[in-house]
Amino acid sequence: MIKNIKKIQKDISKKRVTKATNGLQLILNGINLFKKGLKLFLSEVFSR
Repeated sequence: MIKNIKKIQKDISKKRVTKATNGLQLILNGINLFKKGLKLFLSEVFSR
């Protein structure tokens, strides 16, 4: 697992996109979108 992370970091620094880095970016984007949605939802609920 640690070897994979180091490989992904090297790929990112070399701007080489692999399936692993692509998947990682998709997961991170999903998490960020989820956080934004949660903030919007909570602000809507508590504004009333």
